[in-house]
Amino acid sequence: MTERPADDRASRYRFVALALIMAVQTAANLGALGLPSLAPLIRADLALSRQEAGSFISAFYVGGVLTSLPAGWLADRVGVRWTLLAGQGLTAGCFALMALAPGYGLLMAAVTLAGVGFGAVNPTSTKGVLVWFPARSRATVVGVKQAGFPLGGALGAFLLPSLAGILGWRGAVGVAGGLIALTAAIVGLGYREPAGGASALAQPTPRVRAVLTSPSIWLVSLATFLFAAVQVSWISFVPLYLSEVVGLSVVAAGMVLGQAQVAGAAGRVLFGVVSDRLLGGRRLVVLILAGAATGILCALTARVGAATPAAVLSLLALAFGLTGIGWNGVHHTLVAELAGRESAATAVGLCLAIASLGVIAGPPLFGFAADRLRVYDWGWYGLAAAMVGALALLAPVREPRRALWG
Repeated sequence: MTERPADDRASRYRFVALALIMAVQTAANLGALGLPSLAPLIRADLALSRQEAGSFISAFYVGGVLTSLPAGWLADRVGVRWTLLAGQGLTAGCFALMALAPGYGLLMAAVTLAGVGFGAVNPTSTKGVLVWFPARSRATVVGVKQAGFPLGGALGAFLLPSLAGILGWRGAVGVAGGLIALTAAIVGLGYREPAGGASALAQPTPRVRAVLTSPSIWLVSLATFLFAAVQVSWISFVPLYLSEVVGLSVVAAGMVLGQAQVAGAAGRVLFGVVSDRLLGGRRLVVLILAGAATGILCALTARVGAATPAAVLSLLALAFGLTGIGWNGVHHTLVAELAGRESAATAVGLCLAIASLGVIAGPPLFGFAADRLRVYDWGWYGLAAAMVGALALLAPVREPRRALWG
């Protein structure tokens, strides 16, 4: 009976931890995913090609390739708070450099270095919420945490173009960096590890080896390469597509992208609830259904034109957001459960490092096709074909019937 007050305090604090980490996730992605909404302005200011203007997210994720796996290992070894604080602090500083960059080369260098800090956020924040919640609600809370990704993107898409109209695109980028710095300070002051949570890696090498030799983790990771390439290519080029082909203003195109991001936030929570409550903890079937819908919606995007009604644009954006952006929470939970508690962040870090390669490759390839063919259609069909490949990779995966840790 004497331990119950401490247990109650821990039970209450877990929701504080979730809120803190969601704030970090939201601010980080407001910066990273808000950049595409500024792409038309940056392209005009710096005289960029379509390929260059669509490469901001790719450059951002170059750093993620370098840091996702080591950041996950570091979070497993020394704890969540310090890893998040270091990553967010670096990202905020680099956003200040972006705002001052005089040309494309230095801008992209700052974006890439910001990605080094950004790469620490996802694997670390996933572990940061999983260690506080039981297995029965795992996909739901990771979905809530991952909702910060599209929620940040939505805030970026809604706010940054409007701020750019007042402050210029450089001022808007500076504001985004300030918000990232603020959340870094808040999590540094407010987040704490659960009892024993920061000492989990007494024998790191065998656990890392188990992650690196798991066929299921590798299959999911390779599929995620394609999922991520498709997701970020769509996010990167829809504002340009809507501006150039459909004839929307920069602000209106950003609003459509923002609708997709809001739906993505809802999808991440919804898919987590479906997985936890309706499917008995099954993650893979949700991921497969979301992937199939994403492929269909990419093909439908190619049919959008100047005569497409605004309501249809909104429906398409909402549907893509729900599925093409909403799959990440269940995906993170699946990877963490395949690895087990003590290696969860390491496994998520590996998967995200490979996913980052998809983010790096997808938008430039899409932009190259758009520049050479002078149309976007085949790029959208290419994204649909990529999703078929992703589903083929997921088919042999066998998820554990019961959680490996809880």
